Amino acid sequence: MTNENQMISNKLTIFLIAPNVSQQKGGEAIKALGIFQEIKKIHPNTVQITHERNEDEICNTLKLDDVLFIKDDPLTLFLWKTVVLRWFIDTWFSKKAIDLIENYVKQNQLDSTQVIVHQTEPNSPVLPRIIAKNFYNVLGPINGNIYYPEIFRNKESFKNKLRRILHFPSQKINSIFFRAVANSDLLLIAGGERTKDSMLAAGAKPEKMIECMDCGIKDEILDRPRIEHQGENFKFIHFGRLVFFKCTFLIIESLIKTKHRVLLDIVGEGPELERCKLLTKELDLENRVNFLGWYPHEELLDSLSSYRGFILPSIEDSNGIVVQEAMALGLPTICLDWGGPQLLIEHGVTGYLIEPKSKEFITDQIAQYLDDLAINGDLAEKMSLASRKKAELWRWSNVMKDWTGYYEKLLER
Repeated sequence: MTNENQMISNKLTIFLIAPNVSQQKGGEAIKALGIFQEIKKIHPNTVQITHERNEDEICNTLKLDDVLFIKDDPLTLFLWKTVVLRWFIDTWFSKKAIDLIENYVKQNQLDSTQVIVHQTEPNSPVLPRIIAKNFYNVLGPINGNIYYPEIFRNKESFKNKLRRILHFPSQKINSIFFRAVANSDLLLIAGGERTKDSMLAAGAKPEKMIECMDCGIKDEILDRPRIEHQGENFKFIHFGRLVFFKCTFLIIESLIKTKHRVLLDIVGEGPELERCKLLTKELDLENRVNFLGWYPHEELLDSLSSYRGFILPSIEDSNGIVVQEAMALGLPTICLDWGGPQLLIEHGVTGYLIEPKSKEFITDQIAQYLDDLAINGDLAEKMSLASRKKAELWRWSNVMKDWTGYYEKLLER
């Protein structure tokens, strides 16, 4: 970076917007927190805008500085209570965040040409957003628009079916009435071609779209020793919230098809827990499937060295942070060739991807890959090395250097 660019960088103020910034409120909140913490390391003059519900954790537990909080107002409460209009709460939050930033810039007499407003969450491509008129605007990483494969459409809720059917018509409406996507200075695209197509339908300009990672990995995880594999190991793990679209039941059903006595540990809780326990009992697999409940993230990471691989046959994950973390630690992964995991895994190199042709095909393939990995330590070790190498590209510190480089190019324009 030239000295001139460095001078520009020192004048720059970055505002990040995300409704939830937390370790406790799910993947998007965790990602937003990671983005703020990592950009802050590179560029200290960074301010986070978030909702007041995160204030106690941010101020008293995480002890983070330079965070501004938005309180609920009568319109927010009205939108929430109507249920039907609840979808517009994030749009209204976006408007209030922009207003707050404009007041902050005015009160602190900042140079408006040296202000970037980056809305990091929500990542939905169809959400109507409000953008700033006087500052540079960045949206993303934009992802989402994942819908069930054809074979699972009969399990789709009415809400999800409606969302799928109305996706592109909604983008047409956005392109006419909500011009945030069209008028933003930079769009970070994390969902590959499916998200590019969605953004183009909303009026995005191709030259303003840059492909990027949806989420990075903390240095503390990648700095852990890689899990090494040798000989036979029949233990596999599945972890995450137990909801239908994670398809935990497919892993359980695949166990009756394995040639070897593969063992499965399930870490997590959720509405599918009892169904999975009942299925395990019906298939007489209680001595091969262990339900371990949920325990802290660090303890989970510490336990992974005893396993041969990780399995997540999800049909609706737009990224898959758990897949990234498993690969970073050196666990070969088995996923469906669908959604986020298909953008992370290289089939046969870092893990396996299974085309969702039919339920029978999926369980057959899972069983085969479990057997192959369980008895072949050399194969598992080769995939482990490749997984760690791939995951090195996802270090938050590296991802954020790319993003701040994009910011600099905006200022150079």
